[in-house]
Amino acid sequence: MQDKEPVMIITAAELINGLPEGRFVPVDVRPESAWREATIPGAVSLNVYDYFIPESDEAGITGMAAGAREAFERLGFGEDRIPVFFEEQTGMISPRGLWFYELVGLKGGLILDGGISAFKDAGGETTTGVGTADAIRQSDSKGVVFDRELVASTDEVLRHEAEIFDVRRASEFQGIFAHPCCARPGRIPHAHFAFYEDFLMDGKYRPASEIRAIAEKAGLSPEHDIITYCHRGARAATALYGLRLAGFDSVKIYVGSWHEWAGNAALPIEIGPAEEV
Repeated sequence: MQDKEPVMIITAAELINGLPEGRFVPVDVRPESAWREATIPGAVSLNVYDYFIPESDEAGITGMAAGAREAFERLGFGEDRIPVFFEEQTGMISPRGLWFYELVGLKGGLILDGGISAFKDAGGETTTGVGTADAIRQSDSKGVVFDRELVASTDEVLRHEAEIFDVRRASEFQGIFAHPCCARPGRIPHAHFAFYEDFLMDGKYRPASEIRAIAEKAGLSPEHDIITYCHRGARAATALYGLRLAGFDSVKIYVGSWHEWAGNAALPIEIGPAEEV
């Protein structure tokens, strides 16, 4: 377990105080229309939510990383420009933005805890979004370096060498509900369960001690490798950073998540209440 809390979130007050220095670049990951209407001054618009990986294998992950790298290069990020990802409140999108950023080896990115709502509550003024909105897309570029400690392939999940952590709703986990785009209901066999929103309170991350208690109640240990998943890999990112705050150092995301797993009839599934796992 870590000796001190990792730095991955920034408060609204810290962002307001730091914006005049010009190093922080707010990254609005809400819909483009919301960015156009009212956003944090200087914010760029980046759609990180709508992306679906075609397949969680080497080619698919490489193409995803290449697309993310190209998007951040278009936005001009580097060591002297620190992205601060935000949405309305901390939810399933801003953590995914940071995850894409870290996936391609970039360091120092932050999540605005509480999102633009906290920014306005702290006295921050908004303005209209100006410029061209961008998005994460799959790319055909080759040879892209990415952090393999942040992403898991389908084969890795099948090997079951790590604890599998499902952070969807209980109804999804139990197989009662499935999104229309998912071929089958259910969960990955032997998965642990906690709803990703349980790591949040009032639109911000809970204290590390509370997140750790939730994770341990779900059967997770900071001594084990963890692979987290959801429907498309967004809620899983919220869980990843919550776990990191709580001292869980080895956490990957299965980006294809249930959307991909359910679509492959050869892959096993489980259905039933959480207590039967």
